[in-house]
Amino acid sequence: MSTFVLMLIAAGGSILLGLPYLVHAFGPTEAEVVSWGQVAIATGAVLAGLVLLLWRQRHRWAQIVLSVGYGWLALLQVLPIVLWLLFHGTGISDGSPPSPFTAHWAFALPHLALFVLSAFILRQLPRN
Repeated sequence: MSTFVLMLIAAGGSILLGLPYLVHAFGPTEAEVVSWGQVAIATGAVLAGLVLLLWRQRHRWAQIVLSVGYGWLALLQVLPIVLWLLFHGTGISDGSPPSPFTAHWAFALPHLALFVLSAFILRQLPRN
């Protein structure tokens, strides 16, 4: 699969991964959780636009911009990975209002996949 397609998949994955946080799919949570969803969606949308605009550019600056974007996407996944693992088996709400939702380590897997994909893209970018 080409790097171009993988970059679009990662951007789309960021958008899809941010949606559950934005729509409170994990029950009532703090505003920071919704903010993370907004940032993830915005990051995915900006990256998709950058890929479509800059992919054909063979300038060094285009590769730097894309590298920074996918580096940011990778870093953005670290906190949810750690928190899903840390809160496994407990609630993620602060209790106001109470929520029956219980965190599970498996919710970290999509974030881990997006982290690995972003790291792979970063490795491939200098080669293109």
